[in-house]
Amino acid sequence: MKEYNCFIDSNIFLRTLLRDEEETFKDCVSFLNEIKKGEIKAFTSNLILAEINWTLLKFYKFPKEKVIEGLYSISRLKNLRIIDKFNANLAIEIYKKLPIKFIDALIASNPRILKKEVMIISYDKDFDKLNVIRKEPKEVIKTR
Repeated sequence: MKEYNCFIDSNIFLRTLLRDEEETFKDCVSFLNEIKKGEIKAFTSNLILAEINWTLLKFYKFPKEKVIEGLYSISRLKNLRIIDKFNANLAIEIYKKLPIKFIDALIASNPRILKKEVMIISYDKDFDKLNVIRKEPKEVIKTR
């Protein structure tokens, strides 16, 4: 059994909370179930929780109680760790050079992500502009 070190981006969690695209919803649920079972070693960040909070409240107009419920479901996901080791100055340099969102530059500034020890699980193709490994949930599940 191969074990992955994965950093989970906000859109993976959002797909499960919104269930707006059935195929990606199923892929994300399957992927998160692999984390719960301990088959995939995964991490996320408080940055991601903040991004999810903002997206659900401001963009999708979810009631605060539903947002809190979703945040709890993520933060309490069995076998998911929360890490917050980023290099702000490096992120600013990356952001300055590339047409990407600052939060993506901040995520990419994590030392383990930069060393390609951890892949980013995301549908956000902006990560492809960086020198990091990005995969979608179905790609990870398919190789298991």
